[in-house]
Amino acid sequence: MKFLKYLLFLVSISVLMSLTGCRKVSHNGKIDGFWQITTIEDTSTGSVSEPSTREYISINLHIMQLTGASRLTANMTYDKSGAKITCDFPYVKQEDVDRVMGVYGFFSNPVSMDVVKVDGKQLILRTDRTLITCRRF
Repeated sequence: MKFLKYLLFLVSISVLMSLTGCRKVSHNGKIDGFWQITTIEDTSTGSVSEPSTREYISINLHIMQLTGASRLTANMTYDKSGAKITCDFPYVKQEDVDRVMGVYGFFSNPVSMDVVKVDGKQLILRTDRTLITCRRF
């Protein structure tokens, strides 16, 4: 009887310990991950450029990070049904947007993007001014 109580106690503790863990799970699907910007097309002029340095976009949960010439972090919302991303970069001053964020193809803050294509290998984002093509990194 004493052994049964001890076993029940151990099982109860094990169950309680396993229930206390809280893990956030991504709900963004294939868009989460690390992406290297390969081309930035200016849709008004049709000119296509490749970044002079390696520029990266990292998306995870509700955060987008831009890494390369500078390091920027944004609060992100992703509407999967409408295929839209909206990012707000709280630490970028409005007068610095073109200089700091233009390297990544973003020319407004907050910025709204349409997800043109996302699969396991490629991500294409369209802003009101650019078409940004990325490869999974």
